[in-house]
Amino acid sequence: MEAIEEILPFLSIKSRLDLKAVSLSHVLGLTGSVDGIKLLIQNETLLKHLLDLTGDESESVAKDAVLCFVNITAEESGAEVVVDKFVDRLVPLAYQAVLDENGKLSDAWCMVLCNITRPEHLAEQVVTHLLAIEYSIDKLTTCFTRVNYNKQKCHLNYLGPLFSNVSQSNSGRAVFCNQTTGLLRRILPFVHHEGSIVRRGGAIGLLKNVCFDSTVHEWLLSADMDILPFVLLPLAGPEEFDDETNDRLPVDLQYLGPDKKREEDPDVRKMLVESLAQLCATRKGREYLRDHGTYEILRELHKFECTPDGDKNVLNAVENVVDILIRTEDEIGEDNLKELEIPDDVKSKIETMNDDVEK
Repeated sequence: MEAIEEILPFLSIKSRLDLKAVSLSHVLGLTGSVDGIKLLIQNETLLKHLLDLTGDESESVAKDAVLCFVNITAEESGAEVVVDKFVDRLVPLAYQAVLDENGKLSDAWCMVLCNITRPEHLAEQVVTHLLAIEYSIDKLTTCFTRVNYNKQKCHLNYLGPLFSNVSQSNSGRAVFCNQTTGLLRRILPFVHHEGSIVRRGGAIGLLKNVCFDSTVHEWLLSADMDILPFVLLPLAGPEEFDDETNDRLPVDLQYLGPDKKREEDPDVRKMLVESLAQLCATRKGREYLRDHGTYEILRELHKFECTPDGDKNVLNAVENVVDILIRTEDEIGEDNLKELEIPDDVKSKIETMNDDVEK
């Protein structure tokens, strides 16, 4: 702590460049460990200096300052302090940096925004400040969907996880589900993006979160959105189906051929299956999934997940969805499963069973 106090004057934006650079390098080194971050977040003045330095005239100083925030906010305790003390200033600053098509630190700022929206209890607060900026999500969506938006070779892939995090909140989901702006529709193609698992996973995380709201299921499955092919295609492999089954499948999944590859990342496959699970909440959703070959795709996925290349967590998720789809509506006996009242002791048992499976 004494060492931090000693270098604090040299972290002022008005200090000599060489002193700032050396002092900042020391701070950046401390952000590489949990203990170092714990030490730094106790000093509000230091954090304020770091935020000032993100706008320093020296590119190297500004870069190191932003990287400090990337590392600090990667720890939830660090994200909590940064949001608590500086959210008013940090969110507009980061947003403008990402929007700058000539910004060299846009990727780093994307990571900061992603980090401070990851914890669910922080997301709502950050989203409130983000939405206070007019058309902010619309403009960020433009940055995301124009792959070469940034002229300084920043890929902006972390906008994907940011969108996923933002959609944890009701207000965030509402923005993406706005049928007038069509933001979700613009992002959907990136569910199949092969160039970056970060970008692809973020788009799928957004889709999964949107599916939690059963009030938009009818719209999601309508001809205007037609999200089912986007969910099922990554889960499908090279398996062949008879003509009758192919006729039921969405057009994009018919006669895929022997070269079709299934999504390799198990976490991504699990999110896709969990999206299907949410769409099973309503009777209309369940009937739509049955009528469009979802069971058949999951049946083949189940076989794959049982092989050495499969994943037991995905397998469990698949079985949960299949268990619903193979039942008749008379057996299920409820229109909307989300409206079922589940006793607390049963909830506890289910959570324990899920924890055991994941272990």
